[in-house]
Amino acid sequence: MSGIAVGEYGSGLDAVSEKPEKILPGDARYGELSHSDNHRFEVTPDAFILPLNSYGVVSALREAIDDRSEVACRSGGHCGQDFVGSPRRNTILDLHRLNFVAAGAGNSGVRIGAGATVGEVQKELFRRWGAALPLGACSAVGMGGLVAGGGYGPLSRQLGLVADHLNAVEVAVVDSSRHVQLVTARASDDGELGDLFWAHTGGGGGNFGFATAYEFRSPKHLTGTDIELPRACTALNVQKVIYPWTMLNEDSFVSLVQQFFAWHEQHQVGGTPEASVFATFFLHHNSSPFLQLMVQSDADIDVDGSALAAFVDGLTAGTAINGISRGGRMTWLTGTRYMSQADCGDVMGARSASKSAYHRKALTDTQISVVYRHLTNQHPGTASYLMLNSYGGEINRRGSSETASTQRDSIVKSSWFTAWSDPADDYLQVDWLRDLYESVFASTGGVPIFGDTTAGCYINYPDIDMRDPARNRSGQPWHRLYYGENYARLQRTKRTWDPLNIFHHKMSIEP
Repeated sequence: MSGIAVGEYGSGLDAVSEKPEKILPGDARYGELSHSDNHRFEVTPDAFILPLNSYGVVSALREAIDDRSEVACRSGGHCGQDFVGSPRRNTILDLHRLNFVAAGAGNSGVRIGAGATVGEVQKELFRRWGAALPLGACSAVGMGGLVAGGGYGPLSRQLGLVADHLNAVEVAVVDSSRHVQLVTARASDDGELGDLFWAHTGGGGGNFGFATAYEFRSPKHLTGTDIELPRACTALNVQKVIYPWTMLNEDSFVSLVQQFFAWHEQHQVGGTPEASVFATFFLHHNSSPFLQLMVQSDADIDVDGSALAAFVDGLTAGTAINGISRGGRMTWLTGTRYMSQADCGDVMGARSASKSAYHRKALTDTQISVVYRHLTNQHPGTASYLMLNSYGGEINRRGSSETASTQRDSIVKSSWFTAWSDPADDYLQVDWLRDLYESVFASTGGVPIFGDTTAGCYINYPDIDMRDPARNRSGQPWHRLYYGENYARLQRTKRTWDPLNIFHHKMSIEP
C-alpha cells in the first residue's frame, strides 16, 4: 500500500479519546441489535461496539485484530443475507452513531457518516442546502452498504447511481502486518488508492475494510447547488395506483407487465421529461388484494405531469383494468417521504428471502405467464412479490468498467421477495421464491445471466443461491452475475488492501 493518505477527513476528530460503548449479552439493547432487518438470521457476538467516530472504529478494529477475533461491521442492517453474523463474529461494530451530514472542505460537497440512514441524509441535504442525491426509497437503509454496492433510487434515471456522485471514501483497513489504519481514497487517485476508491463504487460492502465516511461531489453536468450537489426540485408529481386482483386475468396481467417494460424500452435516454419518471411496480401475490404502482416525476421538468400521466395511462391501454389512483403534486421532501418505503408493517420482525435481476429487454409473454401462475397459486406469505423498478437514463451514461457497478445498459431492475413469520415455514417460503425465479429464467439455467435480455444481479440484493451449482445451472459463476468483467480488478484490490482476508462473508470477493 503506497501513497496512503491517513485520516484526512475522519469524523469527530475532536472526540478521538472518547471510547466506544460496548453492548454485552444481558443488556436490553443486545436483543434489538442481534436482529437486523431480516429476522431469519440472528447475530450473537460476544459484544456489539458502538463507535462515535472513525477513530472509534479504528480502535475497536485494532483491538479485535490484536485479539485474533472475528470481526464484522454493520451500518443500517439491511443486508438480506447473513453476512454479518455468519461465520460467527466475536465483535460486531454497529455504526449507527456515525450518522453525521456535514459540509465538505471549503463548503464544497458533503461528508456523510457510514451509519447515517437514507431518510436522515435526504432530510439534512434538503433542509440545509436544498440539495439531493439519488438515494433509495427505503428510508432506514444505511449509507455504508448502500454506497459500496453502487446504490440507486427514484432519482437515478435523472442523476445516475449514488456511487456516481462519490468523490472520496474513508476506510479502516488492515495490512499484511496486521496494522490498522484509516485511509482516504479519492476519485482523483491513481494506482492502489484509485483501486480502493473504485471498489467502493459497486464492489459491495464488507470486502476491503470498514467504510466510515463518504464524501460526495457531483459530476459537473448534474451540479445545481453551491455545495456541488444536484438541486432538489421544487415539487414532485406523485401517484400511488392500485390494480385490484379482481380486475385481472392472465391476459390482462401479461399486458400490464409488458407495457411497463415497453415504456422503459422506449424511454431509455436521459435529459428528457420522461427521464424524470421513476416507477416501482409491486406485483403482489394474490393473497394481497391488489398490485401497487408507485410513480413520481420531477415537477420542474414534467411541469403539467403529462409524462407521468402518459406512463400510467399506457400501462392499462387495451385492457379492462381501471387503476385506483391517489397522490398529486407535493413539495420535494413531502413527496419523497410520501413515496418512501419505511420500515413498518408486516415486514417488521419478519423472516425474508430475496433475489434480483437486471433486464436489458422485456420479459417474454411466456415468462410473465409464469409469474402470473406463481402469484395466483396457494402461498401463505405475509409479503410476497416481484418488484419492478425503473432503470436506464443517466445511469446508462457511464461505461461498464468506469465504476465497479457494471450494469450500465439495463432498462429495469427487479427484486424478488417473500417474507414470513414462522421459522417452520422457512423451507416452504424459500422454495416458493426459488421456483418462481428459476422457472422464469429456466432457459438460462435458472438465473439472469449476462446475455441479450438480462445482465446478472445486484450485489446490494445478495443471494447465496448464485453460488450453488444446483440453483445456478447457467455455467456463469456467481461473481460474473454480480460484477461482470470487473471482478478481476476487484480481486486485485482485495489482495492489495485486505491481504489477510480479514473482511469476509459468504459472498465476499475471493483473493
